[in-house]
Order: sequence, then C-alpha cells, then structure tokens
Amino acid sequence: MRKQTTFAAAVLSCACAAVACDFTHESAGGENGKHANSLGLGGYTTVGSTANRRNISFLSQLTLPQMGGGAGSSLWGWVDPVTNREYAIMGRSTGTSFVDVTNPRQPKLVANLAATTSAGGTLNASSWREPKVIGNHAYIGVDGINHGIQAVDLTQLRNYNGTTLTLASTATTPVQRAHTLGINSMNGYANVSPDGNKYVYVAGGGTGLGVRVLNVNNPLAPTLVNSFNVDGYTHEMQVVTYNGPDTAHQGKEIAFAYNEDTLTIVDITNKSAMTQMARLTQPNRGYVHQGWLTPDQKYVISNDELDERNNLTGGKTRTHFWDVSNLDSPVYRGFYDHATAAVDHNLYIVGDMVFQSNYTTGLRVFRLGDLTNANGQDNLIPVAEFDTYSPNNGNSFNGAWNNYPFFPSGNIAISDINGGLIMVKLGDLPGGQTMSPTNQADDLSGILSSMNTAAFNAYRASVPEPATLSLLIPAAMLLRRKR
Repeated sequence: MRKQTTFAAAVLSCACAAVACDFTHESAGGENGKHANSLGLGGYTTVGSTANRRNISFLSQLTLPQMGGGAGSSLWGWVDPVTNREYAIMGRSTGTSFVDVTNPRQPKLVANLAATTSAGGTLNASSWREPKVIGNHAYIGVDGINHGIQAVDLTQLRNYNGTTLTLASTATTPVQRAHTLGINSMNGYANVSPDGNKYVYVAGGGTGLGVRVLNVNNPLAPTLVNSFNVDGYTHEMQVVTYNGPDTAHQGKEIAFAYNEDTLTIVDITNKSAMTQMARLTQPNRGYVHQGWLTPDQKYVISNDELDERNNLTGGKTRTHFWDVSNLDSPVYRGFYDHATAAVDHNLYIVGDMVFQSNYTTGLRVFRLGDLTNANGQDNLIPVAEFDTYSPNNGNSFNGAWNNYPFFPSGNIAISDINGGLIMVKLGDLPGGQTMSPTNQADDLSGILSSMNTAAFNAYRASVPEPATLSLLIPAAMLLRRKR
C-alpha cells in the first residue's frame, strides 16, 4: 500500500484574517490553503485590456457578483438535445450557476442551485464545486465539507422565461464529499459504459480514497456500487471505453487516474473486481493532478499542480507526456516548458488541439507536434492564448480554474476563480489582427466546431429524448449565426 498523500511537504503560512486557510485536497486542516484565500489575494476581477491575447477573441464575461457571488471553481457544459441551446454550468463557493451561452456575447443566467445546508441551517460553502453531465442530468460534487453530491434534471432549464430559476435537486447520501467527478468521455459527452449502465466516478474527498463508482441509471437517486483504493488517493481521472493500440484491452473500460505522484491505470470494466494495471511515478513531481488522452489513445498529456510552486521546474509552467500505448507498461516521455511560471490546472484535447487552464495566465491553446520526438519542446506548438487574470502571471491560485472546449458552436467557456464565467472564441480578432503565421491558413474555430458538432450528434443519439428534426434545424441555424 502506498503512502496516503504526498502533500506532507511545505505548508504555506497564511495571514488571511478574512478567509480561513483550512482547506486541503484530502481533508480540512492541511495543504497550503489551496484556493481558500483566492479572493483575499486577488478579489473579484474583470477581463482587462487586450494584452496577453493571441488568436482568441473575447466574447463576454459574467462576473461572480452577477452570478450570485462567492469564488469561482470548476465548470462543465450541457447542450440541450431538443433545442440545441448551449449551457455553461459553473461552480461557485456558494452554489452552482447555469448560464445559457447560445449567444456567447449575451450570456443569460438561467438558474442557480444553492449549496446544501447543514443540520443547523448553515450554508455548506466550499472552494471546490465540480459539475459533470450525463445525458440530461448534472452531478455536482463538493469537497472540504460534508455536502453530498447534488443531482439536477437539466430539462428544468427549458422553463426559463426571463426570471432566474431556483433549481430543485437531490443530494445523494452514499458519498458526502468528492474532490472531482469523472465520466466515461473522450470528447466532453458521457458514454454509457460497456456493461450498458451509466456511472459517475468519484475521486478524492478524503484521505486515501481512490475511485468510487456511482450507478446513475436512476439519475436522481445514484447508488454506490464499489470503490477501488489499492493505490491510495486519486485526485482526478479520465474514464474511457478503450479503443487504443493495445489490442489486449480494447473494449474495456479504463480509468487513467492521477494519484498525486503517479499515473495509475485501472481496469474498471468489472465494477465488483476492479484491478490495477499499472502505476508509473512521475519524475521530479510536485503533484500529479489531471490529464487527457490524445484521440488515438496512445498518449496522455498531463499537468502537475505543485511543481512550479515547489521550484521544480526552473520557474516554468510544465506540461508532461506519457506513452500509454501499452496499458500494462506505460512510459513517461518528458515535458514541455512554457514561458511563464503559472500553475497549470486542467487540460483537454480536441483533435490535435490542447486547451489548458493555467490559472494566472488563463487559457493556453496548443496544437500537437510530433509526440514521438524525445524533445518535449517539439511536442506542443503554441497557437493561441487569452489571459483572464490581469494582476500577474505568477504561481498563485488565482485565475482560470477550468475550460470547456466541447461546444458544437466552437465557443469556449472558461471558469475563473476571481472573474467568473468568460466566453471566448478562437480567431475572429478585432482591429485587423491576423492569425499567427504558423496557423494563418487554418480556421481554428471552424475546425473545433466541426469536430465538436460530430461528437455532439453521436452523443445526441444516445440520450433518452431524441430531438425532432423540426426543432433541430432552426436551432442549428441559430448557433451557426451566433458563432
């Protein structure tokens, strides 16, 4: 059995009178007050000048006060399979906001879901609020406090008539805390598992907790199926139905788990007998945080949330590469060093584009280079950037927490700890600016929209209420005009 945590290292002393620094990834009372003092450090922010922007146009911002207050956290997206309307679902420390971003220049706060309350009536506020979507239901996990996972019927959003809705929800009892939630997905849309069931995968939420499996066939009453804790604490995971180059495991459901110091690969096909396939320690690690598979499922690209803060990278943001073409024997391939020192948080891959939320430097977009090249600097080609946090580009926990690059429109949502919900689009730059020479011939937004539309159409066929043609055609035309 491995150690329970690698965070026993340095605790950041924190003199914040207004905000208690008592949160940790695993339990309250430890690890350098992550995120808890973000408002004390930076306050609410709005998007500044066009400095530190390249090949991305700003569409809109819905600030945290406009969304209901609190500090920003994670986000996900939902596209209504009947109306094709696009929604950003964003966690805040005091609740969850549901925003119609079909017109990305005029986002509408459609609904709010409050945090649960304790037995004494106190609001269960938390710096971590993590939404994921399966079909027409959202699941919101919360860490740092006993809160329960909230389950929400998203078709309620169709009732919006100009007045912000207060959503009804259920809080599941099997799991009280979750640091992150996983779904079976390569492209932002949840797949049914190979056994024909729908699952939400819970990571973290307590010391030593690994992968916990919730069956959500009954969407508003999930049940705990089993847990896998052989390799200790799992911070985040991507779950896929594997169709990569390792023929021995094709068709299985595989979890790529980020376990603080390792990439750990788990066969979760049989929920009653989940098995560890491999675990590989990252060299010179700080905190192995999160990652995503390339479309061919041959490589993982990941981030480390503490290597910059622990002075392990020479003052550079660092992105890591793993060859997972042999699931039983993965290989660490090296890293790409950025020009800044910001902490890298969450990243996703669509086609050959990598979308990174790098806290104080905001959204960074790369195209994949030759991943067979041993020189990590050749593995990523920077093509676009949008700085959401203007005060600095340092390694504090401020700025962009997450991004959602999977909307069929090609528009991208960013959740910002200080700035709220920010909508952007690749290209379409103001003032006569052009794409950089590397990508001048490419319509990056069009490419993204085309890939996301194909993924959404495939997903829509699996949801319980198929859309009618008469509804879809005008909705699709509206989305095309709004891009």
